[in-house]
Amino acid sequence: MEYVSLSQTIEAHWFWDTFPLVSQSYEDGDEFQEFGLRWAGKGFTYSSSPGWHFPDKPLLEDFNLDDFAGVANVIDLTESAQAGVITAGDFTDIIGLGPLPKIIILKTGHADVIPLRRREYWTQAPQIAPAIAEIAAERGVSHILIDLSCDSFATRRKDLTQGIYNVNSEFRNRAHSSGLILTENLCELSKVASEIFILCLPIKGEGMSTSPVRPVALTSWPSKNPTLHDVSTPILNHWRWRMDTWRVQKTEADSYVDQTEYIQSGHAFTHCDAPRHMEREGATIQELPNMGLDLFIGSAQIIDLSDIELPSPITAELLENRASNYIKQNQRIILRSDLTNRLGYKSTRWHTHAPNLDLSAANWLIDKNPDAICLDFPQDYIAREMPGRHVFNHEFEIHHKIFKAGIPFVEDFKDLGKTEKKDLFLAAVPLKMTCIDGAPMRAILIDW
Repeated sequence: MEYVSLSQTIEAHWFWDTFPLVSQSYEDGDEFQEFGLRWAGKGFTYSSSPGWHFPDKPLLEDFNLDDFAGVANVIDLTESAQAGVITAGDFTDIIGLGPLPKIIILKTGHADVIPLRRREYWTQAPQIAPAIAEIAAERGVSHILIDLSCDSFATRRKDLTQGIYNVNSEFRNRAHSSGLILTENLCELSKVASEIFILCLPIKGEGMSTSPVRPVALTSWPSKNPTLHDVSTPILNHWRWRMDTWRVQKTEADSYVDQTEYIQSGHAFTHCDAPRHMEREGATIQELPNMGLDLFIGSAQIIDLSDIELPSPITAELLENRASNYIKQNQRIILRSDLTNRLGYKSTRWHTHAPNLDLSAANWLIDKNPDAICLDFPQDYIAREMPGRHVFNHEFEIHHKIFKAGIPFVEDFKDLGKTEKKDLFLAAVPLKMTCIDGAPMRAILIDW
């Protein structure tokens, strides 16, 4: 099984107001290297729901997980795209008369020919007939992915020149009015077959009609109908991190907008830590195998510690007693304490009453040579002091111990108790950004 990223890179761009930011940097004399993100409601590879521009229509959170992850057909429309217009007839000639899966990908080849940073990415895109969205919805589709943009560019010039009207804006409107999710700006579709298992998991937040996403294709899969469990902590305004979210709602005579925007600064909510986060010479996320995908996606074992008192240390002896008979080498280890479910992510007690890994536990985990260590609690004892004072880089003993072994973290899971199984498939997908120390994630457990 291979994992193929189908996402554009989030970077500074002339078209969108979404961009990555560096909230801390060693080069600037900071103690840590930390990513950040300004999400302006659209940009790069992102998913949008009907509720974005249609009142009383569903938001992203109103759909099921299998609307975002499952077997998908890649419908090759590149030949029609070369003519400049993809008609409904072009689409039906390929799909025939039968039903379609819930997720389909329309491959035009556009993103593989013209880079996203060029104006021609918009002005020379093929036009997709809006009726295709309606036909797809009638055939049982709930989510369409495309390798081009439907966004128009509103000029800021007084003379109204240099704006870009996108001929595919009507395709998106038709998709949303038909009740469909739309994910735009995929790339690298030439690398995948006509049928894949797609992970298209938008960053989770409350009331979000749009969200950034990193679609990943699995080249093989054990089952077409797995059980999916969401284990992500949704983004929200928080006392500790610079996390500002706000909802933009506008109703005018001929338009409606309902979107959530945010600024995330620092490692918070479900995310990954590359060793560079705290180690100046540690590996960046770009230097991890397959940019981290090979470490964050794959077989995983859960060690259930949800019955321990809070706070209390987690020792090697405890881990050995709980999991010595089933933890495998070179897998992903998930430590479950249910901290967020028991105390709440917003509470200062999430820090002051968290369990922690002691040094013996860190050594026990390192001996298992895991691809990644995943947890739902802050692993360092010193994190308990965060509500009351600044904690310095060198005080994170467990982080440093594990980073020096070259092992990344996936942090801040929740709802791990949704399944009683201990051996599952983890799909923790980081956004593709230019930041080097980690990334926000959406994570699910898959029971094939």
